[in-house]
Formats: sequence, C-alpha cells, structure tokens
Amino acid sequence: MDIVYNNNEANKFYQEVSSIRKGFKPLTLLIRDKEGDIVSNKEKVLQRQSECYERHFALQDGMDSDVGEDWTISIQTAELYVVPPNDVDMEMAVSKLKNIKATGHDQIPPKLIKEGGKELKKVIYELI
Repeated sequence: MDIVYNNNEANKFYQEVSSIRKGFKPLTLLIRDKEGDIVSNKEKVLQRQSECYERHFALQDGMDSDVGEDWTISIQTAELYVVPPNDVDMEMAVSKLKNIKATGHDQIPPKLIKEGGKELKKVIYELI
C-alpha cells in the first residue's frame, strides 16, 4: 500500500483502503432444493445447480425430462409490439437531423442523409 501511495496512484490507493475497511467477507452459497429447503453444503449446492442447468438446457431443446413430452418455449419481446415506421415518419426524422452534428457509429454525416435524395432515403428505410 505504501508503494501505491508513493507512486501517486490515488485510485488504487483508495481502493485498497476501502477493501481494508470493509474487511473479509466470505462467499456464501445458498440454494433451495426440490422440496424448497435451503441447502448450504457445497457439494449439494453444486449438485442442485447442475440439476437446474441440465433441466434448463433440456427445456431449450424442447424436451421436458420430468414429463417426457415435447413442447416449445415461446419468447416474446418488445419488438412484437413496435409499429414499423412509414414514409412520413422517415421524412420527419430526416428533416429533424442537424447538419452540423458529428457522425454516429455508421460514420455517415447527417447532411449526406438529408441531401442524399430519394434513393438513399429508400435504402435507409429498407434497413430500418
């Protein structure tokens, strides 16, 4: 700790001071078994976790190992409820772009999008 303090590494110094203040905190492994009882024995916790993972991956394959029948998992996302933009929305978004702003991750300047013509706007609309 003295070396870190003398090397002007303030961030590392305060991290070490903070860890000394907090003291040692042992890691506790707790999990519920199939009956709902809390298990803290390391071997039993690992066994229960492996059972959960096996069941999880069996369910992803569409097979319920307890029941023995096929079924599928349906996952719903927010994308199901998003209404795709129309031409008017696209024109409004492009018209609101400011010419002097920096480029985004795509490295396309806003002025190019605004003045790119109908073909460029059509391609961008198809990407969306």
